[in-house]
Amino acid sequence: MNHLASGFDINPDQELVVGDVTVCPSLNRIAIGDHQRRVEPRIMQVLVLLVRHQGQSVSRDTLLHHCWGGVFVAEDSLNRCIFQLRRALRDVGSTRLRVETIPKFGYALFVDDVAAGEGAGSATPPAGEVLHGVPATVPTPAPAVLSPLRLRALMAVSMLALLVLLVGGAYWWGSRPGQVSAVPVFDVLPLTLEPGMDLFPALSPDGEMAAYAARNSFDDFDIILRGTGPNGRSVSLTNTDEHDRAPIWSPKGDQIAFLRSDRDWNCDIYVISVPVGKERRVGDCLGDQLPGLAWRPDGQALIFTAIPDPTVKMSRLMVMPLDGSAPTPLPVPPGGNADDWMPAYSPDGTRLAFARAWPEGRLSIMVMDVRTGRELYQLPLDSSSVNFDWSVDGRGLYLTNASRQRRGLWFVDLARGRWQQVMPGIGQMGRLSVARQRGNMAMEIYRGHADVIEIMADTQRRTLQGSGANEYDPLLSPDGDGMAFVSDRTGEPQIWLAEKDRPPRPLTNLPGANMNSLRWSPDGRGLLFVAEVGMVSDLYRVTIADETTTRLTHDGRYKGAPVWMPDGSIRMAIRGDASWAIWAIDPVSGKAPVQVEEGRDFIDISADRTMLLVGNTGASQVAWTTLDGKGGGGTIELPATLRQRNIVICPDMIYAARMNLPSAEVVAVDRRTGVERRLGLLARTNMRAQISVDCGSGSVFMTELVGQESDLVLLNPTNPD
Repeated sequence: MNHLASGFDINPDQELVVGDVTVCPSLNRIAIGDHQRRVEPRIMQVLVLLVRHQGQSVSRDTLLHHCWGGVFVAEDSLNRCIFQLRRALRDVGSTRLRVETIPKFGYALFVDDVAAGEGAGSATPPAGEVLHGVPATVPTPAPAVLSPLRLRALMAVSMLALLVLLVGGAYWWGSRPGQVSAVPVFDVLPLTLEPGMDLFPALSPDGEMAAYAARNSFDDFDIILRGTGPNGRSVSLTNTDEHDRAPIWSPKGDQIAFLRSDRDWNCDIYVISVPVGKERRVGDCLGDQLPGLAWRPDGQALIFTAIPDPTVKMSRLMVMPLDGSAPTPLPVPPGGNADDWMPAYSPDGTRLAFARAWPEGRLSIMVMDVRTGRELYQLPLDSSSVNFDWSVDGRGLYLTNASRQRRGLWFVDLARGRWQQVMPGIGQMGRLSVARQRGNMAMEIYRGHADVIEIMADTQRRTLQGSGANEYDPLLSPDGDGMAFVSDRTGEPQIWLAEKDRPPRPLTNLPGANMNSLRWSPDGRGLLFVAEVGMVSDLYRVTIADETTTRLTHDGRYKGAPVWMPDGSIRMAIRGDASWAIWAIDPVSGKAPVQVEEGRDFIDISADRTMLLVGNTGASQVAWTTLDGKGGGGTIELPATLRQRNIVICPDMIYAARMNLPSAEVVAVDRRTGVERRLGLLARTNMRAQISVDCGSGSVFMTELVGQESDLVLLNPTNPD
């Protein structure tokens, strides 16, 4: 995969003099005298195209087509590109070039005969200076319709505006009157601006290079190397048809370990020398499809997350020597049947931090002494998503989105147990990496968009609930007149209901929850769902009429999708201390759940409610028993590998989403003849691949990811020790 799309042709040997600016495409540089500024290749492409049409309007479509090579990209990427171009022109001191926005069309480049706006130009901060507020040249977005909570506007803000706010927020937070900062104040600069997904940032020990996984289409990931300085360029370290992700630098900075997965999610660990070297496979991921990696401080082994016992499915930290020896468990403080993952060594190599999910649902960051294996600290969290790395001085950890109350970027002093916010919680911050010697930091900034898609029996398709937010887990009501789904259109996930002739409305209000596994009651008056709040996973019910939410379990264990039985009881898969099992729950009496079948992690019911389906995810068949009271049962061969609910069995047909990550093929199989028919292909969908089906019309409803965008930002300390 070529990460840097070539777009239209730029003559690398031709320097362009435009107004008071010299443009050098071959060096991605603009200059006025001794004042020079390098820009991203994509920005140079936009500038050259505008120069070629100087004084004329160039449409957004034309810019996107020529400068992004036909690759799908959100228009916000162009907004960011124009902003960076305007800033680069200001940085070199241009007073004659203007990039103007042509409302509802595009942009145009104008050359003034005399300097315009000198007063405003003299107030422009030089390159690299932290801005106090939002620059006047930020492109103004089109007016948006706000939700009653006014949070909808935040979700529609482009990644560019988010970056500007982060810059201003980081400066403001570190310079408040009377604030004694325990951590550096950071300048926030863009590290990547290409369209698509830039993930898994990893800074070299000296902070001069960044490695990350990049995907600029819906295909594979490759590992990219980029310099973190103003003249940094991108080169592809790997180039395969598989998924290369999660790079991590060796202690000396001379090697990078990374993960490689094929489209069936078979995962291996590789090591490659940098800047140029031959890659070599060092071992299997041992059951974990995306394990966490860390180099042991001596550089002779890797620490990784594995699932060594497939029957128990607990994550363990393992040691993989680079000399080809077999992996062995890493001694850690006792945790019973807890899951351990995300290892990270302190800069001096004497301590190891890792995430631990306890059986009862608690989440902690554990810190242990490497020499003795003794637990030093246990940092409790109330978030189901945790990303962290050590500070350069080893005093504590940086964390992103540590909880609902601690959104944004935080620093926690481990010895004092003191939390300090480094950056406000604007947008979705993800993984982060701190350079061990220099202390600069790279971090993911993510924005997503997923729609509910209807694929009809005649293979036509249409978008439902296309609000620009993340909409997933659609579920058609028993009468077919309504659809429940999860949406974050108000700022965080809640369950919504769309009904005929009525606008969609939220049914739940659970702050800080991750919701999934929706199931209707047979009469359509209520919904069951699983919600994780602070890593505590429980079953809930919401009634449609009065929107009352009731918590039905209080054990906090991980749960699969529930089934509402004909007698009013509920059955669902719950993970125990040793394995998964099917449990029965009485929602009326409130009695403790009762185990009814061991060793199963999947349960569902046929669309006509005549068969109970039980099996295990990853299998190609499911067992069924009749629900009509007459007995009987057997097994059904499935057209796809079983997931949470990628199979729906109707009276005459079996509908399935066959995953080939990141895409999914939707098929229908005639139960009498076995003839399979392809209904459609979704370019990208979520891992759950949940579908809902109208058995009467043959329509299939599913989530499609249509607008994922993730860029990396660089945080440079302005007051390093």
